[in-house]
Amino acid sequence: MIKKVCIALILCFIGIHSHVAMGEQPKVEVFQLDTGKVIRVADKTEVVQKEVEKSIASITGIYKKVNPLPKTGYLVKVPLDPAVQVQQKGLDVLASEAVVVLSPNEQPVLMLYDNENKIYFFEFTYDISTLRKELEL
Repeated sequence: MIKKVCIALILCFIGIHSHVAMGEQPKVEVFQLDTGKVIRVADKTEVVQKEVEKSIASITGIYKKVNPLPKTGYLVKVPLDPAVQVQQKGLDVLASEAVVVLSPNEQPVLMLYDNENKIYFFEFTYDISTLRKELEL
């Protein structure tokens, strides 16, 4: 039940706010879990793309807790262009979008979408302080 609610929330967040017009710069969106609202929309910069790529490169394994979404914190949605190849313990995925799950009480988690909109949750070790600074979080 919790998993279905989490996925519904995520899909709602992604579906409502991911419409990008042709030729327009892809947008990074910051969703605040406490309020259930997008609090910031910004153009995706090269710095943001590289920070997410470094986070993906530092993946240590699949996230194993029951609920990957905290009650408080942020979801930072970053469209990946070009898409990033993720190879992890028998999993080979081409990620087209990343969501960094930020919680004040836990380590960040990476949520990756492949080109078929399948969702994968990963733990990683990269320090995302530059990403936080770039997005003013």
